[in-house]
Amino acid sequence: MKFIKYIITILLAFLGFYMLSWRSFNNGSTKIESKFLYLDSSRSAHNICALPIYDYWDTSIKNVMHEYNPARNCYKNYVQWTELVNSTWRIVKDGANCLARCFSGIGGSKNVKIGPWMKPGHVDCEFLETVCWEDNIEVYGHIHTQIIPRKASPTKFKDAPNVFIFTIDAMNTGMAKRSFPKLLSYFKNEFQMIEFPFVNKVGENSRPNGLPLWFGKSIEGGRRVTGDDVEVDWDWNQYCETYLDNSSHIFKDFKDHGYATMLFEDWEGNVVDSWPTCVGFEEPPTDHTFRPFASVSETHGMEITKRHLSGKFCRETHHAIMELLEQGIEAYKDRPIFSWLWLAWVAHDWIDGAARVDEYLVNYFKKHNNMFDNSFVMFVSDHGLRTGKHMRTEIGAFERDNPFLSISIPKRFRATKFGILETLNFDSKQLQTHFDVRATLLDILKFQPTSKFMDRQQKNIPDEKGHSLIRKQPDFPRTCATLPIPQQWCICQVDKFEIHNETLKNHLGEKLLNHVHRKLKKLNVSEICETFRLSKVTSLIEYGYVRTMRTYKISVETTISSYAHFETFVTYDIETDIAKFEKVTRLDNYAMTTDCTKPIRQSPLCYCKNINFPLRILLRMIL
Repeated sequence: MKFIKYIITILLAFLGFYMLSWRSFNNGSTKIESKFLYLDSSRSAHNICALPIYDYWDTSIKNVMHEYNPARNCYKNYVQWTELVNSTWRIVKDGANCLARCFSGIGGSKNVKIGPWMKPGHVDCEFLETVCWEDNIEVYGHIHTQIIPRKASPTKFKDAPNVFIFTIDAMNTGMAKRSFPKLLSYFKNEFQMIEFPFVNKVGENSRPNGLPLWFGKSIEGGRRVTGDDVEVDWDWNQYCETYLDNSSHIFKDFKDHGYATMLFEDWEGNVVDSWPTCVGFEEPPTDHTFRPFASVSETHGMEITKRHLSGKFCRETHHAIMELLEQGIEAYKDRPIFSWLWLAWVAHDWIDGAARVDEYLVNYFKKHNNMFDNSFVMFVSDHGLRTGKHMRTEIGAFERDNPFLSISIPKRFRATKFGILETLNFDSKQLQTHFDVRATLLDILKFQPTSKFMDRQQKNIPDEKGHSLIRKQPDFPRTCATLPIPQQWCICQVDKFEIHNETLKNHLGEKLLNHVHRKLKKLNVSEICETFRLSKVTSLIEYGYVRTMRTYKISVETTISSYAHFETFVTYDIETDIAKFEKVTRLDNYAMTTDCTKPIRQSPLCYCKNINFPLRILLRMIL
């Protein structure tokens, strides 16, 4: 009898504790008034995607724009003292004391071979630094470029079209609409360009979106909105510690089909294949790269040279890249061109940084109108802007996950009989991913030429996850449940509820920081990283994806001594107290706070212990 009473007492105590916990976690919540036109309230995320329609000029974005332009007050009368024409360099300023030296790449890395200083004359390199001195003081520095054509290989298809791709890193659809009014208008009027406003990124930053574009492989997994796993194709060893040359990639495909290939990235870090410590390509993936130029202008050039693209003289790195592309166009009139320009310095950290190149790009495309009018031209961004205070707003958080995409096709394929424009228009109104962009490139290269670009029927390309945008796509609903999109990046709009229960918020906040600490330990960097302490949970928002589970987006700030602003999605089961977190990101501009992890495996989750306290306070104030 006593034993039975004891058991009953235990059960009642457990029930009381459970009821107390349930009341404590039974979240008081408020439905969030959304700024999006359409929301799905049915919790049927598998079959429904309410596409994001909103005001691109919403005040939450407009109020943080500040017209970033490093060349605003530039010296407009700047004249070059040296020139490189037809592989011969010369001094054009009378009386100037100048020398030059060649730079060439070493394999596919950012390392360079530096030639000796030489007087004016013939050169056989593509990158030439010229420097002038007065009284042994550097007074002029410039990097000249030229394209030396590679030996032609036979093309597999007659009249193969040129393909030009422009990636402005971190430019979302809204940013493009705000920053490029002239460029977008020009492309629509001249080239009948189609915009794709509903592209969903598939990873956090450049690499997990770039590798799907280049290789068709995902490296960031997660859970879909329905709880199913998004599996990765490559692990860390495959995409970081193994050279990528032997893997099939888009540049190799085009090169094998007789194209002249170019990959021009404006940042020495090589954002996709090797940043920050991956091995990347062992050999250059294309006939021509911009990597030696970036290495000279950022690291290996003379000090005067490294400053000449700062904007002071009305020139930035994008001017040099576009000039090199122009040289490539002139050099390869005998064969089709496949070029990919990846511009990181235009807009990566500035919500309106791209606006300063709007008119410049219009003039550039006007100058080469005939070339681009008869080519495939794509603006393909990797992701949207990822940092800044506007990330705390509904629109800012959304734009981070919505990279810009637009496509124009050769004039000869715009006739109604081809049906390409009609198909592009239809597909532009559906949810798309980078895998679909890649499938489109492969379709243009390998399959459409056999039908003279007349085939609009659906095609499943072997070993590819995407479906071509110039064909009919499968009939299944295109949602974040049916496409390989982790839920934390999903741009389909659902009802959202702000959770007010402080007990639940703090409980999940502590769980999140414990999760971060476990991640750092797994990366073998916990000994050099601070232990975070919770300052506050800035938001806990439930997303109404499905009825079978509760999914929240949680944002937390840590204490000022090791400040970080973390955000992720979490699926939480109150009965088991099990929380399943997605990839944790940082909303603050973490800058140098993670540098100590670079030699091991860089992680933005770290706050390095070796940063002194005054610097910590300063970083908190300015970042």
